[in-house]
Amino acid sequence: MITDEQLNQQRLFAEFTPASKADWEQKARKDLRETPLESLIWQTYEGIDIKPYYAKEDINGLPFTTHKPGDFPFLRGNKTGNNSWLNVQQIKVKGNGKVAIDKASDALQRGADGIHFELQQPDAFDIAYLVSSIDLSQHSVSYTLPNEPVAFLKRLYQELEQKQVSHRNLKGFVNYDPMTGKGSLTKEEAKAITAVLDLTKDSPEFYGITVCGTNFSGIGASITQEIAYTLSAAVAYADRLTTAGEQLESVLRNMQFYVASGTNYFFEITKLRVLRLLWAAVAEAYQTEPALAAKLRIHSATSSWYQTTLDPYVNMLRTTTEAMSAVIAGCDSLSVSPFDSTFKESDEFSERIARNVSIILKEEAYLDKAIDPAAGSYYLESLTNELAQKAWDLFREVEALGGFEDAYDSGFILGSITEMSRKKFRNIATGRDILVGTNKYPNPKEKISFDPEELIQSADFDTTRAAYPTEVMRMATELHLRKRQRRPKAVIALIGNSEERQVNASFAQEFFSCAGFETELQQYNSAADASDRLFHAAADVVAVSTSEAAYAREFNAKLRHHDGKPLVLLANDPQHLEEEMLAHGYDEFLFENCDMNRIMRVVQKKLHSND
Repeated sequence: MITDEQLNQQRLFAEFTPASKADWEQKARKDLRETPLESLIWQTYEGIDIKPYYAKEDINGLPFTTHKPGDFPFLRGNKTGNNSWLNVQQIKVKGNGKVAIDKASDALQRGADGIHFELQQPDAFDIAYLVSSIDLSQHSVSYTLPNEPVAFLKRLYQELEQKQVSHRNLKGFVNYDPMTGKGSLTKEEAKAITAVLDLTKDSPEFYGITVCGTNFSGIGASITQEIAYTLSAAVAYADRLTTAGEQLESVLRNMQFYVASGTNYFFEITKLRVLRLLWAAVAEAYQTEPALAAKLRIHSATSSWYQTTLDPYVNMLRTTTEAMSAVIAGCDSLSVSPFDSTFKESDEFSERIARNVSIILKEEAYLDKAIDPAAGSYYLESLTNELAQKAWDLFREVEALGGFEDAYDSGFILGSITEMSRKKFRNIATGRDILVGTNKYPNPKEKISFDPEELIQSADFDTTRAAYPTEVMRMATELHLRKRQRRPKAVIALIGNSEERQVNASFAQEFFSCAGFETELQQYNSAADASDRLFHAAADVVAVSTSEAAYAREFNAKLRHHDGKPLVLLANDPQHLEEEMLAHGYDEFLFENCDMNRIMRVVQKKLHSND
């Protein structure tokens, strides 16, 4: 490694004068002219102000910037050889699981490093067939168990004993986590967790305690909330288990965090760094050996919150960036969701694509060669520090409320997540947050291959996802198409040529395209001309983009007597003229940052009445 002193002695590009942060700021203000530099700062859901650029001065004095991988508090991880991770394929299990086991065996031959079985009926799972089909001493095999984890593990250990396979050689994890799932443990559940720890603590690569941050991120939590509540739940488990007589060292050695990786690329990289950093602080507070903090295992899975049903192939791109951020952050294992998992059972093609995302990141992008490649980034180092402070403050707030279980029982945890998810839904509805292919850049030629009504009514359809409200509206449009054998039509009437009118018309056209409508942009020179010609238009919706002087007239008088009685929207913010425009016959107002979900409810109600 080249030292700073050596770098100064043989400075590259010596002909260039070093520039300070003040120099960059002066240059930026000059280039921006009348636009204030401060206007480029944006605030995240975590309450962090992100500046347009970062410089060396931003990390001066920050702790841990000179630390290396393997150094306490393990912000940069505990990997010192390479950045390897396990490519773990998730498989849902039905019935006795033989079909799932066969699929797992095949996947292990085709690039998967491990398997994660999601069992619905653990007592029906054919463990004998599993042990005879897969070498559990060589492959990482994990289990999500909704109930009876002890009985399942005992059956597994008995079968291993009969086959003369030591349980100490097991690899993987047990995911049985009622704490984050419902906020507390019954006496029976606490006993079960204790028994699971007793059964697995002699298997150094088989983790018995899994804390699922996905139960928070999957319903819309911010990254700060996901970190703080995951840590708090882990502390609650540690307290429960040590109170039951377990050794703290045993608890910490068998702890795993199961977290989602979302689309906020840089924040997701810093999230795992912050989790390790704050977990080290928790371990230190327990006055244990610092090295125990390094035993924390982190399993990452691509986020369910951002998965979409519409234009589902875009999910391939989403999961790729999500996987990259988890890998760059140093996850220990990674599961990539198939792109079609929101609306049907995944098939061989979608599962292979998901499995190959991780393989390409390793075999072709070589992301396993560099440990903590984010190290030294002014932005990411600064962001790590700020996110850690925010998450630690929230963690301490939860602890002050009596800990995870009391804070959950009081409504604090779910209440704060609900408030955050509503804010996210609102920003998606107004177009501030983009879901590609769903609320922006739709595929107008997309053909929905499933039954929309059946999917919406299905118990497996995830209604907590970010895209859900928009998708429901699109499904209603699809049902209209199937019933009437035509797509509903929206005519965008553009009157005049001003830039603002063009922008409003484009916004309206994209809005209805995302809703599944056939759209047509029509140009008019005057409001009178538009009113005359639109009287004969075959349209379910007419969106008018025009100037204040023009739309103040009786534009909609004729359209009130149209046989089809289309819904008439004004593609502009009426501001103080809302009542006047409603009196003139406009039904709603469509503009950037309006409540698009409310507009769609009005539109779909109109379509339903026509049916």
